[in-house]
Amino acid sequence: MNSIAKRLLLISFILSLLITGILYMYLNKFNTPSKVEEFSNVLVASTNIPKGTVIEKKMLKELKLPKDSVQQGYVKDYTLAVGKITKENIIKDEIILIEKLQNEKINELSFNIDENHRAVSVNVTGDTGVSYLLKPGDFVDIIVFLSEKKESSKVVRKDIAKVILQNVEVLAVDRNMTRENNPKDDGKIPARFFVTLSVPSKDVEKLVLAEDIGKIKLSLRPVRSNEIINTNGTVENDFFLSTEEKYIYYKVKKGDTLRNISRAFYGHPDNYDILKELNNIKNENVIVPGMVIKVPVSKE
Repeated sequence: MNSIAKRLLLISFILSLLITGILYMYLNKFNTPSKVEEFSNVLVASTNIPKGTVIEKKMLKELKLPKDSVQQGYVKDYTLAVGKITKENIIKDEIILIEKLQNEKINELSFNIDENHRAVSVNVTGDTGVSYLLKPGDFVDIIVFLSEKKESSKVVRKDIAKVILQNVEVLAVDRNMTRENNPKDDGKIPARFFVTLSVPSKDVEKLVLAEDIGKIKLSLRPVRSNEIINTNGTVENDFFLSTEEKYIYYKVKKGDTLRNISRAFYGHPDNYDILKELNNIKNENVIVPGMVIKVPVSKE
């Protein structure tokens, strides 16, 4: 009996040791420190950045992201991004990658077009294209000439010349995109050549239609001139103005009406119909700020 008791006691002791060991390991795993997650500083776009844009610091912001979640080639320092040019569109909150940036200006046409503009080439001649003197970076106005139009022997439109677009940037002349003289230029004016323009998206259709139904002409603007003038165009009758009168050109201001303008120049509103007819205005109540109208005044 004593030997059985001894065996039981030994077995109990061994079991207690095993249970103690298992309990120790179980409890010990809760005390094992978890792996510390590493983070990296990354630069992301704070706004949408179109391709061809020179990056400014205000376009970026800094974030901390788990290192394992960030792809290779990310930018973590402002000095590595500011002043660089984007080779692709970068959307807001996108991580800035080295591979999407370039140090120097990209000499490709699509990278030199402003957002919401389109590049459109027009076919001109020496007399309609400023005698081949245009250079990329110049700005021009575009004038269209429309010949008389009749419907059932009735004249519905007289010959008219009208400025349709103003302050339009020249992107290229033929295939030359720089202001340096074209080495192939022999000093002669080509019979026809192409001028590529940066046209606001909303005006592309207007330019295409004008070139198709009329004759367009480019007018070179002076350097640093941003003035925009609105007119109703010029018709043949404008060439035969009375020699007893002279005309001044008045730029319409906000709130102006033809009656108010007549009152300002003549002391009464009754001459508004003269202004309406002279300036080919169909609706006397529709004149917009910036529009320029001819006002006949005494020669004296």
